[in-house]
Amino acid sequence: MSDERISYSALKGMSADELRARLSAEPGRSAALVRAAAHNGIKSAQVVFGQMLLDGTGVARDAEAACRWFVIAADAGSLDGVNMVGRCHEKGWGVPCDLAEAERRYRAAAEEGHAWAQFNLASLLVNADDFAADPARALHWFVRAARQGNPKAMAMIGRFLEQGWGRPADPVAARRWYRRAALGGDYRGQFDYARTRYEDGAAEEARIWFARSIEAGVPDFCRLAAEGLRASGDPALQAIADRASERVRQTDAAQAEAERRAAQEMAAARAAARSSRPRRGFGRWLRMR
Repeated sequence: MSDERISYSALKGMSADELRARLSAEPGRSAALVRAAAHNGIKSAQVVFGQMLLDGTGVARDAEAACRWFVIAADAGSLDGVNMVGRCHEKGWGVPCDLAEAERRYRAAAEEGHAWAQFNLASLLVNADDFAADPARALHWFVRAARQGNPKAMAMIGRFLEQGWGRPADPVAARRWYRRAALGGDYRGQFDYARTRYEDGAAEEARIWFARSIEAGVPDFCRLAAEGLRASGDPALQAIADRASERVRQTDAAQAEAERRAAQEMAAARAAARSSRPRRGFGRWLRMR
């Protein structure tokens, strides 16, 4: 992607999701334009630039600067920004970890209908010390997020129903929710649907979904999935486990390469900036002539 293909005027009308999609091919070449758009008050660009800084995508990684941009977007009324400020406080990205502040931010965006904030709030409540006393609080927000099409929330509803959190266990209903999450592309939902189908004796269908979950999953998930699949003793599942381990190696290598390129681009930009500065004393020499 070149800068000419994503103009400043086009940026003004894009949502954060649309902007991320446009930048995914060559973020390093578009970072300057996103930065300019962020400085000029485009909220979607502020959120995306914050994410680029957080991930080190196209720019040097800087969690503190990322959080500042999320705050700027949130203060300007961006629900995406509010949600990401919550993430920063939950994960300690650029600010001290503060779960109470994270919950406050998530709840503010969730009550305005932001599906990811609803999911993140529910996830925070699941991990709270008092979850067992009132699991319905978390389930409420997972259901609201699922109604907006969030497949990760669908997978979590399946988990509630399978485990019997706050209600009698219902494995059949759990499997239906896992299937909805799997069809929506959530890798955990795909894995859990595969697991339940395998337990039901539908081994061939299960293998298909296990394989899909591995191709979609993040490295940490693939590591855990590989351990579980190898423990099954099924040669077909052990082959999928080998693929999971391979994906972990590939992803780690790709991340290292992306970080190397980002560092090179940043160094080149700094060198270009230094070379464009006027040399000291040159103007004085001309005046003396």
